[in-house]
Amino acid sequence: MKLSIIIPCYNEEKNIPFIYNTLKNIINDNIEIILVNNGSTDNSQEVLESLCKNNDSFKICHVPVNKGYGYGILQGLNSATGSILAWTHADLQTDPADIITAYNKYYSSNFNDDFIVKGKRKNRRFSEAFFTFGMQIIAFLFLKVYMDDINAQPKIFSRNFYEKYIKDNAPHDFSLDLFLLYTAKKNNYSIKTIPVFFKKRLYGEAKGGGSFKTRIKLIKRTFNYIRQLSKTI
Repeated sequence: MKLSIIIPCYNEEKNIPFIYNTLKNIINDNIEIILVNNGSTDNSQEVLESLCKNNDSFKICHVPVNKGYGYGILQGLNSATGSILAWTHADLQTDPADIITAYNKYYSSNFNDDFIVKGKRKNRRFSEAFFTFGMQIIAFLFLKVYMDDINAQPKIFSRNFYEKYIKDNAPHDFSLDLFLLYTAKKNNYSIKTIPVFFKKRLYGEAKGGGSFKTRIKLIKRTFNYIRQLSKTI
């Protein structure tokens, strides 16, 4: 079963070489890596082209204007050819190689597509874990579905799940992870986890919730999306 790994990159020129070097040593002919230049304003595109030009396992998906985290991932998924699909972040706070661990768990479980595999973060700071737990409680109260560690990476699932539920319905912002888990739960997919160890970001700023200011913005956006989604129940 061919695996397609989507990694959205927004202004990640310093992190991209580390991502590339980590993954090039563990991939094989049955794995493709799609690095999405998600409307970057730095030199991400040039770095991607330089690294990937002589390696057919890596593909570049260029999004000219950033329209959101989710939009970048969806563009990468649209260009994927694998029967198993996955995404993770470019910030290296979790090891890109965790996707291979998740894929092995997915592959060894069975050949049905009625489940997804995701990360569950370990050794996080209390404030970060508390924020995550709070969002889980809010999501449960409004959506009546419990989702554990919503934004943990990676996420891995079947093409059938993507085509049926994600492709035409998913949000274009940071609510994509929540939407995927909510949709899986509501359609009786089981969710399996692997432990992932959270590290400090090497370069750049976290796009979703690094500083207090960006974390508050993420809380507001996520809360508004949860309320919007609850109206469809």
